[in-house]
Amino acid sequence: MAERIWINGEVRDAGEPVLSPGAGWLMGRGLFETMLGREGQPAYLDRHMQRLRAGAAKLSLTVPEESTIRAALRVLMRENQCEAGLARLRLTVVPGTVLVAAVPFVPYLGSVAVVTSPFVRNERSALAGIKAISYAENLIALEEAKSRGAGEAILANTVGDLCEAATSNIFLVEEGRIVTPPLSSGCLPGVMREVVLEACGRAGLKAAEERRPIDVLSTCREAFLTSSLRGVQSIGSIDGRPLETASDAIRRLREAIPF
Repeated sequence: MAERIWINGEVRDAGEPVLSPGAGWLMGRGLFETMLGREGQPAYLDRHMQRLRAGAAKLSLTVPEESTIRAALRVLMRENQCEAGLARLRLTVVPGTVLVAAVPFVPYLGSVAVVTSPFVRNERSALAGIKAISYAENLIALEEAKSRGAGEAILANTVGDLCEAATSNIFLVEEGRIVTPPLSSGCLPGVMREVVLEACGRAGLKAAEERRPIDVLSTCREAFLTSSLRGVQSIGSIDGRPLETASDAIRRLREAIPF
């Protein structure tokens, strides 16, 4: 059966054209959110909508009501036969167009190999902290990492501080203390990043948003990635150097997060 999408209130085949001229699709003026669907329900939709609205205010975009998006996601999960189990949900907003997609999703592995990227994140960019459809930088960094046998790329910012991964946020485990770069580093305010910081208290762990030089990756003993689809994913190695992946801290975090 052909994949179905929801566009401006209409359900149609994904193969039908959806592009329109203007500053949205042609020039990258737009936002997107990727979410996890579980048993026909979008996870953390309220948080995703909050981030979307914040980005929309910067790009002067109009965002639909949360109830409209929730209904569209439910319809698509049914249309694309991914109501049961997990689904990968995508919401894209550009001037004049709201596009929703939903497809079945296979969970990530429990750990992933990463490499430090030759590219950097500009923490002073006008798009810093926004999940914009101008996503080519992230994809290039990810493809470069994959060419080196890794599953994710870790980026510094322009002052040499640890920032984020190409498609996820990064956390360090420092003697039972959970540390992640502050938003001032230029990293995306990830939904699962926020969830993890809140869950640390329930897990009996101390959490902090603190600057670290990118060189910390050459000596850290344990780290993990977070994203709406990854949940909490251990980093198995950095630039080929193995890390611990079965610590008590990560186990407690996973138990504390309803993912």
